[in-house]
Amino acid sequence: MTDKRAWDWHSPKKEVPIKEWHNRFNWVEEFHASPDGEKIAAIVNSDIDEFTVCVNGETWEGPFEKAGSVTFGPDGRLSVLAAKDEQWSVCTDGVCWETWFDFIWGLTVSSDGRFIGTAVQTDMKYGMAVNGTPWDTFYENITGMTLSDRGSSAAIVQVEPLAQADIDGFSAGIFSAAVNGVAGDETFMNAWDPCFDPQGKQIAYSIRLDRNRYSLVQNNTVWPRDFQSVWHPRFYNRGQSVVAPVRINGKWSLFKDGSSLWNRQFDQLWQIRVHEASQKIAAVVSDSYGKWTVCQNNVTWDFHCSRMITDLCHSADGTRLAACCKEADTWDLVVDAVPWHLNADKLWAPVISDDGSVIAVRLEKDHAGYLAVNGKVSAEPFDWVFEPAISPDGNKILLKTIKNGVYSRQVLSLDHIL
Repeated sequence: MTDKRAWDWHSPKKEVPIKEWHNRFNWVEEFHASPDGEKIAAIVNSDIDEFTVCVNGETWEGPFEKAGSVTFGPDGRLSVLAAKDEQWSVCTDGVCWETWFDFIWGLTVSSDGRFIGTAVQTDMKYGMAVNGTPWDTFYENITGMTLSDRGSSAAIVQVEPLAQADIDGFSAGIFSAAVNGVAGDETFMNAWDPCFDPQGKQIAYSIRLDRNRYSLVQNNTVWPRDFQSVWHPRFYNRGQSVVAPVRINGKWSLFKDGSSLWNRQFDQLWQIRVHEASQKIAAVVSDSYGKWTVCQNNVTWDFHCSRMITDLCHSADGTRLAACCKEADTWDLVVDAVPWHLNADKLWAPVISDDGSVIAVRLEKDHAGYLAVNGKVSAEPFDWVFEPAISPDGNKILLKTIKNGVYSRQVLSLDHIL
């Protein structure tokens, strides 16, 4: 997790002019701000097949033939996928991995920033690499790549060859889950959505047994019953259990370790979020067609919307639960079943203070960016607003914005905003 205590919460405002970047380079791609707001970065082009990264006005050594997937880690390090001499690698703060690949994608960073993982291709075989070290074994195909906070990696891989139109071979099962490059012994018709337990040792994933039957694998063991369909599983109770949405007789339920957990069914149930410390499980559910809400620990919110709900988010202590919802053509934030009435054109996932007392979200309305805190929208519009941050004591907001060609990092007191 990010340690915000080391951030500068005292300097009221810092600015970086970025308008002149457009004069220095042929073009400037999307801007990205570091979590602590100290850096503003973008991929820039200076000539044909000449790309590099500009950070606070300074460019990395290079250039690269191509670059993409700009990602700031929680520790403030900046990584991109970069190509040289028709080979790809990860470049972090200007230093590339020693290992290069024919292709690379799916850049992922662990929650503390220590581990960087990607999917990679070499000689038409596929695998993963973590911190520059590739798997020992590569496969015919790969999907569902995931990285644990302990640095272990997993993906669904094709372990058996398949000729064109080989229906029988496909039905017999050609996919398995590989952990750190080592595939399991069992194969399945399909497999997807692998996830790690908190220790990064065990995995769970969804499987398709045949044309009509689906189930889950938990710690290398298939659940004892099958279903019409399954969604993304999650570990629960400190890795001792697995929960997942499953479909039975046309309805969706939440199951734990192969047995029913909630004593009710829904038209849809997905996007589950597990809060370990409080043992709370939340999910987006539909009671009936066109009616979306949230259910937590088998209790449904007294709130519905017609279009969609997404980005479920708990506070660190588990006392608050927020979600983005869309009604007609506008977005709103709903906190513990109470809407904020933002009427936004776009809305991003909220951030919540550890104790749940402060909730902030960025939004777009009438082509301008705004910050909303505890239901109140800031009066000042911006050209762009990056994800805000809340100070450890919950008394300040870190606001990162672009306006009139200037990137600004502002520390605002909560009293000033509210």
